[in-house]
Amino acid sequence: MIDKRVWILAFLLLSSPAAAQGQPVRRDPLGTILINGATPYTLGSRRLEVIFSHRFQQPVNDGDSHNLWGLDSGADVGIGLAWGATDRLDLSLYRASFQEDFELAGKLLVFEQAPRRPLTVAVRAGADLLRRPGVEDRDRPFVQLLLARRLAPGVNLLVSPSWVRATPRLRNAVNVPIGLTFPLPGEQLIEIEYIPANRDLDGSRDAWHVALSKAVGGHIFEIVLGNSRATTVDQMLGGDSAAGFEKRDVRLGFNIVRDFSFARFDG
Repeated sequence: MIDKRVWILAFLLLSSPAAAQGQPVRRDPLGTILINGATPYTLGSRRLEVIFSHRFQQPVNDGDSHNLWGLDSGADVGIGLAWGATDRLDLSLYRASFQEDFELAGKLLVFEQAPRRPLTVAVRAGADLLRRPGVEDRDRPFVQLLLARRLAPGVNLLVSPSWVRATPRLRNAVNVPIGLTFPLPGEQLIEIEYIPANRDLDGSRDAWHVALSKAVGGHIFEIVLGNSRATTVDQMLGGDSAAGFEKRDVRLGFNIVRDFSFARFDG
């Protein structure tokens, strides 16, 4: 069941002062992912994106000076590629080291925010394929509706109603991840990502992340703080990541994203 917070967010997304004034709308440097979850934005035709993610396993607040507050601990590493097949269609492959989770997906941009369109809307579908021996429900298809509203320069609201066939403890899990960004001086962004605890599962937990994002010459660098190590749809939607986490946990991580254009080689 989707609670009233989602309807409030939908109202904010649909109320459109910029659209009413006919002002042009442009993208902020969000990329194809926010922190862990997908945005509705696509790369554009003949563009390649490389994603590297890193999440320390030990929470900072459970560490001390002897292990450098968790920085000496192991880490979950993710490596991904996305290809802009057309201006509106991306194909992606991401591999998380935890449980050898391969996430294959296609994202179709339906339309982008414009003076007469208050939202950017995309549909994303794919599957998480877990190859670690002993994992149950190893093939986990998912579908996502990705919505974004640029409220002001640097201020973006993102809502992503999502379904996945299986999480570590749920079947047919539905949840609505929420994202928000704010601008900082120097063309930086503060990014916030929140995934509510799943109401269909006792013991499910809210997951949250905050990132400082900086776009520099085709790169996006993000320093991440959050309580969960999950970076794939199947591990996020249930609030029951098999890696385990608590609301009070604070883990450090980072993302590095690099885009390449091949349009220059045409002709």
